[in-house]
Amino acid sequence: MLRAGVACLDITPPLGTNLRGYFEERTATAVHDPLHVRAFALEQGGEGIAVAICDIIAINRAYLDRAKARIAETTGLAPERVLIACTHTHTGPVTGDDPYTDFLVGRIADAVRLAWDRREPAQAGWGRAEERRVVFNRRYRMKDGTVQTNPGVGNPDVVEPAGPVDPEVGVLALRRPDRQPLGLLANYALHYVGIPDDWHAISADYFGFFAAMLPRLYGKPFLAALSNGASGDINNIDVLGRTPTPNDHYQHVERVAGLIAAQAMWAANGASYTDDCPVGGALAEVVLHRRPTPTEEDRARAREIDARVAAGQPVLMGERSFANRVLRRWDSDDGPQEVPTWVQALRVGDLALVGVPGEFFVELGLAIKQGSPFGQTMVLELANDCVGYIPTRRAFEEGAYEPESSPYVPGFGEAIVDSALDLLNRLHRA
Repeated sequence: MLRAGVACLDITPPLGTNLRGYFEERTATAVHDPLHVRAFALEQGGEGIAVAICDIIAINRAYLDRAKARIAETTGLAPERVLIACTHTHTGPVTGDDPYTDFLVGRIADAVRLAWDRREPAQAGWGRAEERRVVFNRRYRMKDGTVQTNPGVGNPDVVEPAGPVDPEVGVLALRRPDRQPLGLLANYALHYVGIPDDWHAISADYFGFFAAMLPRLYGKPFLAALSNGASGDINNIDVLGRTPTPNDHYQHVERVAGLIAAQAMWAANGASYTDDCPVGGALAEVVLHRRPTPTEEDRARAREIDARVAAGQPVLMGERSFANRVLRRWDSDDGPQEVPTWVQALRVGDLALVGVPGEFFVELGLAIKQGSPFGQTMVLELANDCVGYIPTRRAFEEGAYEPESSPYVPGFGEAIVDSALDLLNRLHRA
């Protein structure tokens, strides 16, 4: 018989904390809505798994490995059976070697422990719906043959989107034997929505609004969480101008959350529930290789771009990320040439959850879904690590913001897909 538990803990940082998510440095001067870690634990026949969703832009592997070690000590759940993912809110704190991150690691471990301790008889169901109105590929082919990220609404030089979208709203729903809701984990491939006029206020973005809204739709209390799917090249802005995006502070964030919550409720209501479904987990390491040391020509170009930024001149997003990578953030001399990271898969019956360690391009997420042996698969990005953008090989050839940001040799996105499919096939055969 299946048993499940849920828990939610506040992880809001203090005012004055540095915020992460834009080119400009920011500190928190207000809290619009709190940040949380939401945990789900499932166990059947002595086998258990857990998922924790954090309202954080990203967390590096070293800290999440530490959280998993604490979880193993308090629950007995091995690291391959615990998936920790970030929502990628851009109005949350920087994480690193600091007191807040120490606090965060402890809160994640505590949330999973509480969810595990609260296990009770339960039924699980899974399903999916679609919401197409708020997802757009943010990379566009231009009339001059280039590809640009976020070229601007109404730009007359835009030809067409350079890639697809994934409008699927996937859900894992948990309920008690009396059919009362216990928890719901949803998945949707959309970058943060963003608070354009309130960059200094802490907010969980549409992920937090979703978590508060879904129980209100049901009229009953339970834990809801929204994980971010493969959205490295997806946002909610229609550059072609067919669906104007309102710039009305938090109202649009709530509007997006409401659309997704309605579809999540639809999917959960149509699911078939069972108290007999196997659970399991598998974890694999993939090694990423850094790009060669930038040439003097690269450095000269990067300095020229920096000078234009300082002078207030127009600079493409791809140019700016190139300069950051070459001159500062991703200089090959400041780190190891080989960087190991995690790929993970969990199963709940015929539903699979795949954890990938960065901002995963939608094409790669779709490839995992299409190749999965499970009846339904949800891809959770920024899971167990953060290696930045994970573009396709084709995107590296096209250029623009995301691939220019990456310090790694092209092809690691496809390697992650291959590793994920191997894990899924192993779990399916088990």
